Amino acid sequence: MSRLRIGARASLMSLTQTAPLLTALAPTETVLVPFYDAGGDREGTTRSALESDGVFTDEIEKALLTGDIDIAVHCLKDTPTHDTPGLILGGFRSRGDIRDALIHRDPQMTLDALPGGSRIGTASIRRTAHLRMLRPDLEITPMRGPADQRLAALDAEEVDGLILATSGLDRLGLSHRISQRISPHLLCPPLGAASVVLQCREGDEAPLAVAASLSDPAAEIQATAERTVLREMDGFCNAPLAGYATISNDGQVTVRAVAFSRDGSVLIDVRHTGNDAVQTAMVVCQRLVHHGARELGAKAA
Repeated sequence: MSRLRIGARASLMSLTQTAPLLTALAPTETVLVPFYDAGGDREGTTRSALESDGVFTDEIEKALLTGDIDIAVHCLKDTPTHDTPGLILGGFRSRGDIRDALIHRDPQMTLDALPGGSRIGTASIRRTAHLRMLRPDLEITPMRGPADQRLAALDAEEVDGLILATSGLDRLGLSHRISQRISPHLLCPPLGAASVVLQCREGDEAPLAVAASLSDPAAEIQATAERTVLREMDGFCNAPLAGYATISNDGQVTVRAVAFSRDGSVLIDVRHTGNDAVQTAMVVCQRLVHHGARELGAKAA
């Protein structure tokens, strides 16, 4: 392997989170291969098409399988819930801030203080359901697209506020636009939030070794727990399912998962702490099912 070819979506967000990897790999000779037509980035893609698994990774995974690239860089929450045959997640970068952020023209505004009837831009099922539960007096305005486009819509007063991922704003150098970093106890993040992963071909030793050298053990444990919940509960990035895993100083893993109806009228919130990421996540899934999460998902579909 004379050069290491790194594949990533060509969006500003993707390239921004990929840049530190290229720096970390120096002096290894690397080539960045941007993908301008990866799944949900395609021209004319509808919102309904995004409500499926792996929509942002399909073209990049094909390139990885055919050997056109050696390592793919993804947001964990966008990767397929079940590993694509022949591919494996070989590296897990240190996690960013998992919280959602309120962006408002008033830099001191909070979710609690928003005036009734405020128009809040988001197309996320998860955010919409939580907002309808917390603030049913708000008007949800469907809005999708890169952060800069949504911020421009806010500045043009097309909406009164936005809910965006804190980690993305941090990575883009836009933290100053955040009015409130919303507690995950109020607005539960998506499983896999703020986590960047490196995908390789199974058995491809050199890229796997590189990915492992850039991996954070705590992030891998968290990702393992969260992907277990996604797999067991048939979830994906825009499903009515949320949650996150944390690790205490003594190595205990706490997994929280939330299943909800899309209108925010029903929410099932479960957490469990244990020594093993997979076993702890399985207990959480069993409790979700016991409390009717599968039936809730069927009604929400």
